[in-house]
Amino acid sequence: MKSIAIILSVGLLALSGCAFGRKMLEQPSGPPQKQSAKLERKTEVFTGKVVLVDGAYRLSLLNDPDTLLRLTRARRETEFEKQQINLRKYYQKTISVNGTLQDEWIFGADIVGQWTPPGGQTGPNMNAPKETRP
Repeated sequence: MKSIAIILSVGLLALSGCAFGRKMLEQPSGPPQKQSAKLERKTEVFTGKVVLVDGAYRLSLLNDPDTLLRLTRARRETEFEKQQINLRKYYQKTISVNGTLQDEWIFGADIVGQWTPPGGQTGPNMNAPKETRP
């Protein structure tokens, strides 16, 4: 009985050591990235259609179709790309977004509504083509 308990103890110790080692290997190497300050929010409402341009999903504003914007939940500039909202499920749909515009980004973005034409498909558009770049 003691030998089974010892084998189980050693096995658990080895497994926990492997998990810890894997976690240490996954940590980024190099100097830590400096975090930018939180940006001031001036929330506006944006309405536009989600389009696929050069392999990436973007929001094309209804009042200015030439402007293509990316959406992120982040409030710090250094985190914009990490917290980018995947717009694939809204492809070819008109959406309404609350957020703050900065350059090509709407940060602190919340998608608050979507509109589909009468007779159009509802729900996520998972038949949309896959994006080839972020």
